[in-house]
This record gives sequence, C-alpha cells and structure tokens, in this order.
Amino acid sequence: MGGQQFWRKKVMLVRSLIDSDLQAFLHQYHIPGLAIAVVQAGELTYQQGYGFANLEHSIPVTEHTVFEIASVGKVFTAMLVVLLADEGLLTFDHSVRDYLPDLPVAWQPVTLRHILSHQSGLPSYTEVEDYWDRTHLNLPPLEVLGWVSHLPLKFKPGDYVSYDNTGFYLLGLVLETVTGQSYGELLRDRIFQPLHMTQSQINDPTELVPQRAAGYQWRNSRLCNKPYYSPAMTYAAGGHLASLADLVKWEQALCKGTLLPHDRLAALWQPRPSALGQEWTTWGYGMGLGWFVLNYGDRRVVGHNGSIVGFASNMTRFLDDHLTVIVLCNGDGIARPDAIAKTVAGHCNAAIAALPLQPPM
Repeated sequence: MGGQQFWRKKVMLVRSLIDSDLQAFLHQYHIPGLAIAVVQAGELTYQQGYGFANLEHSIPVTEHTVFEIASVGKVFTAMLVVLLADEGLLTFDHSVRDYLPDLPVAWQPVTLRHILSHQSGLPSYTEVEDYWDRTHLNLPPLEVLGWVSHLPLKFKPGDYVSYDNTGFYLLGLVLETVTGQSYGELLRDRIFQPLHMTQSQINDPTELVPQRAAGYQWRNSRLCNKPYYSPAMTYAAGGHLASLADLVKWEQALCKGTLLPHDRLAALWQPRPSALGQEWTTWGYGMGLGWFVLNYGDRRVVGHNGSIVGFASNMTRFLDDHLTVIVLCNGDGIARPDAIAKTVAGHCNAAIAALPLQPPM
C-alpha cells in the first residue's frame, strides 16, 4: 500500500510540474492552445489540452483537436517511401529523375536516399527571395518547383546536410507516379486507415474538418488570426493535419512495429553522416531517413519539429528510455517546440532533465 501511495504522489507531482511549465510556455510564447501527450513503452501516460483551439468561440483544446502539424508530416512521407521500397516499387539509391524524368538534368545525381537524409543539395523553394509574397497562391506542384528548377545544386549530393523542402515535395510526386494514387490517398490507405487515425489527412483549407484548430500569430502585441497559407506550399513536405489522439496511435504503431518491423524502423533512425560536414559534433544532430537524430551521446533520440504560419509542433522519441513526447500548438511564436518536449520528458525522467538541449539553442 505504501509503495502505491508513493507512486501516486510521484505521478501527481510530475503532472503538477508539467502543468506549471506548460502554462508558463503558453504565456511566454503567446500560444492560444496546446495539446501534449507522453507515451511510455507504448502506453499513454499523460494527455492534456491547454488553452483554446478557437479563441473567437472559446473552444478548448482536447486530444481530438485537429492541428496543422507542418514538417512533422515529413515522417509520414518517409514511411511511405520505405513501405513502397520494401515492395520493390522504389529504390533508395536511384536518381529522383528515374521517376520524374522531366526534372532538370543537373539534378540527376540526387537519389531518394539523399533527399530523405537532407543531403540532396537541392535548392529549397521556400527560400526563394519573394516566397512570402507567393504563399497565398494555389498553384500546381510543377509550377512551385519551377521557382527553383533553373537553379544549380547547392553542393554535391552527400557532401553536406542542408534541410530543404524541395526534396520532400518531389517525394510526393514520386509516390504518386509509381502508384497512380494521389499523395493524400496513399496516406489514407497505407498509414491513416490501418492505424485508425481518423482525424488525419492532407490539409485542404476549403474542407470542413471537425474540431479543426484555428491558427494564430502574435503581431503588434496582440493575437491575430493567421493569414491564408496555400496548401500548394506544403504538400508532401508538411501539408498534414492530425490530432493528438491520432499521433499517439502513430507512436504506438512505431512501438509495436505495426507498419514496419523493428529492424526496418531502426534504419529510419540511423544517423547518416555527410561526407564533408560536421553536423553531428558542430550542430548537435544528424539525419536519418526523414527523421532528425539528436546527439545526446550514447542515448538514442530522434524527432522532428513542425513550423508553419499559425502552428508549431514536435514529436521527440527518447528511444533508449522508451519515452515519447508529442506537442501541438496553434500559435507560431515558439521556434523550438522540441524544447517543450524535452522539458516535459525531463519531468518524467531525471536523466533526461540533466542533459543539455540538442541541438544547442
């Protein structure tokens, strides 16, 4: 009985610390609403919504609130590529032009593996000079890619790590080409329906999405509704919607090896050093296949941030500690949602709390 009482008190203390920190984060970063989950060894141990999904209607955040998760969705794109590669429809070390022959000849050296590990050297379409003047445009994918298709590679593929969105945009087109299905249909059929992720889909702002969160920005010392951001700007690079409850199902599927056996999942989280870069020691991270691999010494930690107009998100998996934290926000004022995830993980595991945040702030 004494042991059970001690455990209950410890759990209550941890939850109190998490609550206190998250309330502080909401205030500090002007976040209207936040949803968070802690999953330990595949079991949901903490799940809570804070603040509001919609300020105008005073709708609170719950585990079923649907957020834009931005680049966290890249892990779904990577999963689709691995699933189709295992079926023989794709080959990691083939050029992206083998699947999309109309791409520039200069991009011939770029393989799917280079793209998945952000070592492609492709110029990112989100970094063109007047990108933010175009984000309201609903354009076909090839027109978006046309913004950078005339540009040379930034470096020889494999030499360095340089995060870009162009490669994952291309992966969406590759997936559609080899299957004859749309990217959204592939997500539905290969990931969301098998895992019963009923609130997850590719974003379409014109659709009625039950429990969709509104996105907000902090401008001129006040919260404002986010401006329109076309889904043409995100696509397979981060145009995904999901609820906290659905991402818990995704985490549990990773723990169980539901979609891929554990040895194949491990390949996603194996750091792939570039030939000339020193990202592991200098920047504090490396890249797996679609996942960031964080340099916490001998402790294996993987994750991904998401950032888009009006929203921020993170999923961090402390593999050796069997601990995962998922964070979803409907404000974009926080540049490092992974810092929230690590703070929460530290309350659950003192050894994690003692580690400095990677990559360094």
